[in-house]
Amino acid sequence: MLFICIMCIITVSINLLFFKLFFFPVCVSVFLSVVWGEGYLSVIQFIFFIMDLNVVSMQQQQQQQGVEHLPRWSWNLYPANRIDAARMVVPLGCVYAPIGSSCKEVYYEPLRCVCGGILNPYCVIDFRSRTWGCPFCETKNNFPQQYVHISDQNLPLELAGWNDTVEYVSIVKRDPPVFVLVLDTCIDTESELEGLKEFALDALSKLPAEVRICLITYGTTVQIHELSGVTDYPRSLVLRGSQEVTVETLKKVMPEPKLFVNVLSNVKSVVTVILEELQQDVWPVPKSHRPLRCTGAALSAAASILEIVSPNTGSCIIGFISGICTEGPGIVVETTRERFIRGHADIRDSTAAASFWESSCTFYDSLMHRIVKQGHSLSCFTASLDQTGIAEMKLCIQASGGVVLNDESWRKEPFRQSLHRFFERRDDGTLKMGLNVTMDVITSTTWKVMGVIGQCVGTGKKSSSVAEYEVGMGGTCQWTACMMDCTTNFAIYFDTTAAHPSEAAKRSVRYAQFITKYEIGNEVRTRVCTVTHQAQCTTSMPELSASFDQETAAVLLAREALHKADTTPLFDVLRWLDRTVVRLVSRFGDYVKDHPSTLKLPPQFVFFPAFMYHLRRSAYLQVFNCSPDETATLRLMLLKSSVQDSIIQIQPTLYSYRMDAPPQPVLLDSAAIQPDNILLLDTFFEVLVHLGSTIAAWRRAGYAELEEYAYFKEFLQVPVADAEILVAGRYPTPRFIYVCQDDPDARILYNRINPSRSYGGENDQKYGTNEGELVYTDDASLGVFMEHLKKLAVSQ
Repeated sequence: MLFICIMCIITVSINLLFFKLFFFPVCVSVFLSVVWGEGYLSVIQFIFFIMDLNVVSMQQQQQQQGVEHLPRWSWNLYPANRIDAARMVVPLGCVYAPIGSSCKEVYYEPLRCVCGGILNPYCVIDFRSRTWGCPFCETKNNFPQQYVHISDQNLPLELAGWNDTVEYVSIVKRDPPVFVLVLDTCIDTESELEGLKEFALDALSKLPAEVRICLITYGTTVQIHELSGVTDYPRSLVLRGSQEVTVETLKKVMPEPKLFVNVLSNVKSVVTVILEELQQDVWPVPKSHRPLRCTGAALSAAASILEIVSPNTGSCIIGFISGICTEGPGIVVETTRERFIRGHADIRDSTAAASFWESSCTFYDSLMHRIVKQGHSLSCFTASLDQTGIAEMKLCIQASGGVVLNDESWRKEPFRQSLHRFFERRDDGTLKMGLNVTMDVITSTTWKVMGVIGQCVGTGKKSSSVAEYEVGMGGTCQWTACMMDCTTNFAIYFDTTAAHPSEAAKRSVRYAQFITKYEIGNEVRTRVCTVTHQAQCTTSMPELSASFDQETAAVLLAREALHKADTTPLFDVLRWLDRTVVRLVSRFGDYVKDHPSTLKLPPQFVFFPAFMYHLRRSAYLQVFNCSPDETATLRLMLLKSSVQDSIIQIQPTLYSYRMDAPPQPVLLDSAAIQPDNILLLDTFFEVLVHLGSTIAAWRRAGYAELEEYAYFKEFLQVPVADAEILVAGRYPTPRFIYVCQDDPDARILYNRINPSRSYGGENDQKYGTNEGELVYTDDASLGVFMEHLKKLAVSQ
């Protein structure tokens, strides 16, 4: 009877007085722990068990509101134990943008637990004893003196309401960042040289006046330009381009490094004059040879300068590259044009064309470790009709958080617009990019972090939050990205730790905290995002199916596939992807065994197979007819993009415009190509307007210029206006392409659509009939892919 009475008291106190009289259930829990011994729940565990009931409803509200700063999960509900989790096929993970959106700011230091977790709304607060319970390690901590006035009516911002994301701002005295501009002067034409000058001057004008600047130009040799000192003529330090420029080398020949690095406001006129008077590399180029270009030596010189003048301070190396490296460290190809630049087949088969591949990758791997250790990033702007060596630099750019912006010419307007977005500023005039970034992930005891895939690298820091198994860059709870902007997204993978359902049933909610520390302007900011995730204690397939986010799951698998592709043959990656799709459909589909026609997927899964089909056909995993540089650039962008942007890259969007119907989205299928419609294709990198053959003929006939056909002119303008909106709102700025049916550039559309009508299966159809365009390809259509998927799934 005594036990029943006590339990009734607990229930009433929780339901009626939890927030107002928090100490009462705590006291009851203490009493029971004394009476029943160690077998009873501890005080903190008891309170967290009750709080889980409230956290579930909070999480549901956040999902319904679609809060921007919170991550998107592949599963919004996931089994609580390892046995059931192993059957889910798609891993539990999220896509998270550490500094993707604005949040509440506070101007004091965060309050940390002994485990590293920071005070957040999910902590258990005891106002009478001035203590708080950490949801990650369940440790009880005392509030410091500055929290003496805390009460349920007077909560600090990090505890008030639903502030799951808070940014702590510290204004510290430190040296401003250094931007090292590294310019390639081996340019073929005067026009392109002038374009490079304008581009570099434009970049200079976008930098804040308080940053420090360093200027390096290179061709056959490396020239570090002196920006300070008393002299009537510009001077520069010339170094050999055939060898790496180390810190020791620079210290010997550069006794006063500050002469070459100065605050931009003090030397802007000097830098402007140097750029305006920039000349082509004077070293003679024999016929049928490439110019001597020492890109690797120039970048190593930039890294060494930063290591001397800006150690452990966020800074950027920005390369303006116009061609392939032909000399010194990082060499890609010899100068003679009898040697071709390496392709994917050359790298795979280790042919003579790829003889420098391993040594160059080793050099850039070493350079990556140097710059990442100091908090410096490498970004490259490239303008060339040929390859520039980005494939060898990929790891260095990716690990340091850099970006690659490329085009065919320095004079292209979209290229210039991307540059402006790269140097975008905040309201106070500082750049929006965060520098010298570290992100820590802390989890509660019921799950752990397996790894991260994105533009970052693990630091090797260990904690109880590190999982036994690794996905991507794992084995650590901390990652660093030396540069980050609002478009940077990380894919974070988790694993459950409870081995048995009875053990997992104690907690129905998991907790995780993302702590991102970065430098911006003269501030050091620490953004703390605390998230919850619901655990399913008893398996219910309908609930699990309803919690599936097929877009996020597709992005997580795509990033994992790209990570595997760096070290695994593509054929094996595709087989792994196919097996994953088959197992997922077999697990969550409804079917009669060995009867493919009976297969039905829940609504949350219907688009997932199509995402995987288009991913398999995309240039991310199909390298035929793509250069290594193009593949590296595409993969770097997907490893950085948000879920929404990644899905567009995997499966482009297609809109149809007709004069007898409003604009509408259509399937990415050859049937969408009709003579009397206009298509708007968004591949993320290109925005293409495609005129059907009839519409194109009317336009060529000049009907749009006639007054009686004004409606036709307006019709032609509608997709163009929509395309301009897409182009203006995206970074990097995509190319805008306006084509008619059968134009050469229409191949961009034909390469991405599903070939539901191809020459292999529609030989009796006429080219250009109303059934849709005939696509000449050997690729299997989505229909064929789905038929094979059904057969394999129902036979499992």
